[in-house]
Amino acid sequence: MRYTQIFSICVFLFCGACVDRIAFDIDEPSVYPVTIDGFISDQPGPYTIELTRSFDIESKTSFKTQVSAKRVEILDDQGFKEVLTQIKQGVYQTDPAGIQGKVGRSYRVRIELLDGKIYESIPETLQASGDIESVYFDYNESKDSNGANTYGFDVLFDSNAGGNDAYYFLWKFVGTFQAETNPELYEETCGESRCPKPRPCSGYIVGSTGSLEQVSECECCTCWYNIQNDVPIVSDNQFVEGGEFKSVKAGYVPINQWTFMHKVHAEVQQRSLSRRAFDFWRAIKDQKEATTSLFQPISGKIKGNFVQISGEALPMEGLFYATSIISKSIYITRNDVPNQSVIPTQDLPFKESCLFLFPNSTTEKPASWE
Repeated sequence: MRYTQIFSICVFLFCGACVDRIAFDIDEPSVYPVTIDGFISDQPGPYTIELTRSFDIESKTSFKTQVSAKRVEILDDQGFKEVLTQIKQGVYQTDPAGIQGKVGRSYRVRIELLDGKIYESIPETLQASGDIESVYFDYNESKDSNGANTYGFDVLFDSNAGGNDAYYFLWKFVGTFQAETNPELYEETCGESRCPKPRPCSGYIVGSTGSLEQVSECECCTCWYNIQNDVPIVSDNQFVEGGEFKSVKAGYVPINQWTFMHKVHAEVQQRSLSRRAFDFWRAIKDQKEATTSLFQPISGKIKGNFVQISGEALPMEGLFYATSIISKSIYITRNDVPNQSVIPTQDLPFKESCLFLFPNSTTEKPASWE
C-alpha cells in the first residue's frame, strides 16, 4: 500500500504535475502516529489542544480519528499548571478565565494517553509580537486558466519586529463577509412539478392556502464566512529591512456576487515564533508550495517539538507553541471596487440554509463585524 503520513494540523494538497511520479509499495504501519496541535498566546483564552491519529490519505478504509487522553495540562516555568477539559472527543480547552501567556515566560504541554503513554512538548518561550503598522489593499485584474477575467483585492500589510533581534513571525489572514440566502424558497419534486417546502430554519411554512406563511424568525438566512490563506506566511529575508516588513501580501479577496453582497472585513495577525516553531511552519509552507512546483522537493518528515517520556514507544507528530499576537484590520466595501459592473448580480436565489453556501460559515455575527 502506498502510504503517506500526514499531520492533522496541515493537509498537504496533492495534485497532478508535469512530471512522472514513482510510487513505491510499502507495508502499512501497524500503528499510525498520534498528532498533537495547539498553542498558548498572550491573548485571553480559552486555548485548544487537539489530539488526532494520522492516517493513510490513499486508503479507503482509514480516516482521521480523534484521540482521547487521560489528562492534558499546560504548565509554565513558574510552577503553575492548568488541566484542560475535554469538550468533545480529542479536543481539550482551558478555562476562559484560566492560564494566559505572558511575554518572557515559557510554556509546555503534557499529555497522558489512556494507555499510559506520556508526551511533553519542549518548553517554548513567548516572544514579543512586534507591531502591524498598516493593512491596505490593491485592486487586481487577471485571467484564469480558461482566459476568463477575474477581479479581486490583494490584501497587504507593513509591520515591524519591535525589539526582537530574531525575525521569526507567522502571519495569518482572515477575510470575513456576510451573505443572505433564501431557505424559505426551497422546493421538492411534486409529481411532474415542483412544490414549495421551506426549510424549517427559515421560519416559514406552507399555509392552508398553499402560500408561504412566516411563523418565526429565520435562523439560517444570514451567515458570515471566512476566507483564509491556504499556505502559511512566515517571515522571510526578502521582506525585512532593519526589522521592517514592507508590502507583504497577506491574502486575496475575490470579487463575486457573494463576497461583495455587503463588504469584507480583512484582518491580519502577526504571531511571534521561536526558532523551532518558525522552522516547523516554514517546512509546512515549503511542502504546500512544492505541490505546484515542477521541481518538487522530496517530502520528508516535519519535525515537531514533542518527546515521549513514558510508555511503549509510539510515533507522534505535532507542535505546541507559545506566541504573542497583534492584529489590525480594515473593511473593503463595494465602493472600493473601481468598476462596479464587475460585481456580478445575484440573479438566482440560493434556496438553502446559508450554512450550506460556503465552508467556514456561522450564523453568529462576529464580534469584529460593524
